[in-house]
Amino acid sequence: MEATQAPKKSSNLPVIALVVIIIVLSAGFGFYYLQTASQISNLNGKLSTANGTISSDQQKISLLNSNISSLRSTLSTDMQNISSLSNTVQSDNSTIGSLNAKVVALDENISGLNGNIAAEKSQVATLNTQISQLMSNETMDVAQIATLKGQVSSDNSSITNLQTQVTSLSGITSMAENKLELSSMQVTIPSTMFLSVLNFTASYSGYIVISSSSTSAHAFGEAVDQITSTQFAITDNLYNYSYSMHEIILPVAPGQVNVFYGDDPGSQTTLTITYYY
Repeated sequence: MEATQAPKKSSNLPVIALVVIIIVLSAGFGFYYLQTASQISNLNGKLSTANGTISSDQQKISLLNSNISSLRSTLSTDMQNISSLSNTVQSDNSTIGSLNAKVVALDENISGLNGNIAAEKSQVATLNTQISQLMSNETMDVAQIATLKGQVSSDNSSITNLQTQVTSLSGITSMAENKLELSSMQVTIPSTMFLSVLNFTASYSGYIVISSSSTSAHAFGEAVDQITSTQFAITDNLYNYSYSMHEIILPVAPGQVNVFYGDDPGSQTTLTITYYY
């Protein structure tokens, strides 16, 4: 009897395994896709940022290129200036060398002048000492001159006074001095026929001159002094002892002198009396 064969199992396992593998692969692919998409999105953001940065950097580069161009131009100008300044420096160095030579020569001259200055200072000190002595002498001389000037001024004053006295005495000895004692005095003769017209002090012997406007034959003048008590009178007319028709001269002695004048009662005349000594 043939053995009974076991029933055969269905062969679905490979399909299931394949489906599982596909699912796993799909899940892995999906996960990878999602992760890759996220990375791509991040990369796109970074790329956009990088593009913005590049654009900004390009602007900066353009500005820097412009600045570099300007700096190159400035550098070229500076190089020209440096070249010119180098020439100037060379010229200045030559001038400095010449000036240094002159400075050396001047130092030598200064050294010599310092020696001369020292000698001149010594001479100045000696002269200052002499000047101080001379100034002291001058002060004494000025004081002495002031004293002498005062004495000369006093002597001149004395000489002037003496000369005045000599002139006066000379005039007195020659009776050249005079003094107006009565000037143009109008008088009216009283009933007594005479009146006192002047009282003065005679310092020296001399005379008086009575000038009258009267032409009367009865006019007279009289002088009475206290030394001789002598009366000098003209009773006839005014013209005796006179040099003119209207004057009479009467001598006087030193001392108090009274002068009288007479004429017709009620007559008027103008009198002037001058004292000569």
